[in-house]
Amino acid sequence: MKPHLPIALAAVALVAGSAVAAPAVTSAAAPAPARVADDGFYAHTRWDDDDDDRRRYGRMPRPDMGALRAIGIVRVTEVERDDGRLEVEGRDARGREIDVLMDASGRRVLHWRYDRDDDRDDRYDDRWDD
Repeated sequence: MKPHLPIALAAVALVAGSAVAAPAVTSAAAPAPARVADDGFYAHTRWDDDDDDRRRYGRMPRPDMGALRAIGIVRVTEVERDDGRLEVEGRDARGREIDVLMDASGRRVLHWRYDRDDDRDDRYDDRWDD
């Protein structure tokens, strides 16, 4: 005697709703990979892509997590595309901000540095648009 079986079947029928619409929604909106969603690496990231770059280069790629972790980033706070290249801001394990310049595909780190609270370090650096 299994008292929970009818309740389980009713719950499945209620959740399924219309059997025709459920598969279409599931295949169209695939969730993020479990390791990305679970560790919060991209949680609360601000994505900034202007219309010109979107028209010229297409959809903005997600920066490679392995390349960013290799330089010490544990959480990404902002991703911006400027002239095709990705500018990524993130934090290391000690909470320091790291600025990263990546290629257009988001797979290769071109340059990175620790960001200072004062912007005097940008006076002679043409690679950054701060």
